[in-house]
Amino acid sequence: MKDPGVAVTALPILEGVERLPLAVAMRESFWLYPTVESLHITGIAGLFGSVLLLDLRLLGMGREVPLSPLIRLAVPIACVSFFLVAITGSLMFLAHAREFVASPLFVYKIGMIMLLLTNAAVLHLRATGYPDDSNANRNGGLARIQVALSILGWLGVIGMGRWLAYV
Repeated sequence: MKDPGVAVTALPILEGVERLPLAVAMRESFWLYPTVESLHITGIAGLFGSVLLLDLRLLGMGREVPLSPLIRLAVPIACVSFFLVAITGSLMFLAHAREFVASPLFVYKIGMIMLLLTNAAVLHLRATGYPDDSNANRNGGLARIQVALSILGWLGVIGMGRWLAYV
């Protein structure tokens, strides 16, 4: 699955990244990489859990739960969780930069994350634009497609991240 021809011009930079003391520590320490990976998974749980609750609410489930307070609760959790995922993911990248960049799966994963963040921003602007919750229960077809793609997309990102360890 890995394409050895990918990122040949970036090879010296990536080799330098992998020689950084933190990258070496990530590879050589008995506890560091598994601890960072555990924090990464914790961040994924917080991110996906909050996104899933908000997306399901936008699809019309749990209409008895007011949207505005749910947004005020879920969005900060999603943001803090994403920050944790980004930091820990970057640390894991340092340890295996050449291997990750050579993997089409990693490139797809990062691209998907960028698309999903854009989608989340658009959905958030749309959801916070309702003066009350009554209009939020009547999302149009495009919003429903965006929400469904959000759920499926984040599941895909999680799956690609797990597959990276094995392919």
